[in-house]
Formats: sequence, structure tokens, C-alpha cells
Amino acid sequence: MPEKHLVRADIPGIKPEHLDRMFDGFRATVEARISELRAANDANGERGVAFFEYLLGEVDAEQFGRIQQLFLADSGRAENSNMLKYIDPVTWFESKLSIARWLALDRQAPLRILDLGTGPGHFPVVARFYGHAVVGTDLPSRSSGVEKTGHLYDALCELYRVMRISHAIRPFAPLGDLGGRYDMVTAFLAAFNVDQEKRPWSEQHWRFFLTDLAENVLTKRGVLFMRLTHDKLTDEAWAYLASLAEWKEDQSRQVYITDFSALS
Repeated sequence: MPEKHLVRADIPGIKPEHLDRMFDGFRATVEARISELRAANDANGERGVAFFEYLLGEVDAEQFGRIQQLFLADSGRAENSNMLKYIDPVTWFESKLSIARWLALDRQAPLRILDLGTGPGHFPVVARFYGHAVVGTDLPSRSSGVEKTGHLYDALCELYRVMRISHAIRPFAPLGDLGGRYDMVTAFLAAFNVDQEKRPWSEQHWRFFLTDLAENVLTKRGVLFMRLTHDKLTDEAWAYLASLAEWKEDQSRQVYITDFSALS
């Protein structure tokens, strides 16, 4: 059965490059990207082709179409319309493919990975493609199913079969039982690092969080990768995180921590 294509509409806050991919059918969009990557005829293109061919076999295109109808039919008046960009089935997966390769997920034996604040769930799908077992966390209001909450993140995580657990991170509170220990913990633009007044965490908040993570969540050789949000991070807190990092990138606020011994 031919895919249905929604009529494209401009949406406040959405860049034009996302719109065609948001409104076109899933298979047509992904197959078009595969063709572009094949034409590039390089190693990155070949890796992208392999992933998107995998995605075609994983994702129910009809379910994707229902998500488009549900969330895009009245997109001009949708709440949090900027979130609708995550319907684009190419851009966000490609960004996570780059990070996964930087983390050497394509060259490691299977890991257990915990993705904090997994949101629309793109990173767990990429890590699963490389053979890893991934659990995402999200706020209880976003992890109880789209039929109950009507949230886009629920719909996309169900579409992509992302395993999630309900969990809210609180300042100076232990993380608790998150399903055992993990070889890697990730967080991508998560919003957990603010206090009850929405003020960014201090160095002391981060020290408590990292100590709890190292002692109770990560395996002995476990690592942490985070990409943080500028407006939820003070200069003091960033300097502290950067001081612990094996690698960090100031402009994008990315940090990779492999050694937690300085916390003790």
C-alpha cells in the first residue's frame, strides 16, 4: 500500500530542513537518505546505509504514519511545537550515530547502557543496532504510554521499541534501583540538573550525583558521557565537570568521564 504524505505546513520553531522529512512517509524518507548516502561513496555513507536499512526492518511505517496524523495534523496550534522536529526520522539518528562511533560502540563487545532522560529515544536505537542493551529513563508522565499521556516522546519510544523505566532525578537524592549496574551512562540535553526552583546544579549537587552514580549504578570500569544544556549549567559546575573529564568540548558542553577516583 502506498504511503500517505501529509501536506507540509510551516511550524514555529522548526527549521525548514526538518519539515520535508517530518511530513513525508517513513519509508520514502529513509530510502531517499539511503540513496544520498550511497551516492556519497565513502565510509561514513556506508555506515549510515547499514543503519538505515536496519531501521527500515525495525520500524512499522504505518505506525509512523499514525504518529504523524496524531501530532502534525494540527501542528500549528500544538503545545511545545518545537518537539515535533523529533518526528524527522533521519537527522536525530545521524547525530547519535556520530556520537556512538565516537564512543566506539561499533567496536565494543555488548555493553549495558543507561540513557538518562531518553526523550524521543534515538540513542537507544542506535546503540541497539551495534549490539548493546539499552534502558532509557524518563519522567513518569512520559513513560506510561501514549494512550495515557498523549506525549510525543511516548509515541516515538513505542514506535522504536525503546525500553524505558519511570524515574525522576532529584538534587541530593540517591538514584536508587535502576535495574542493576551499567557499563555506560549517557545523557543528551537532559533537564534533570536543576533544583526545585529551576536553578542549575552547583558543584556540590554534581559531586553528590557523580558519587552516587559511581558507587551504585556504574560497573567498576563504567563510563559517563553527557551533552548538557547551556542554560542549565553554571560556569562553576562546568569547570568542575571538565576537571574530571578524560575528554570535554566546551562549546557543545560535552563531557566524557572514565575515572571517578577523584570523587573519593
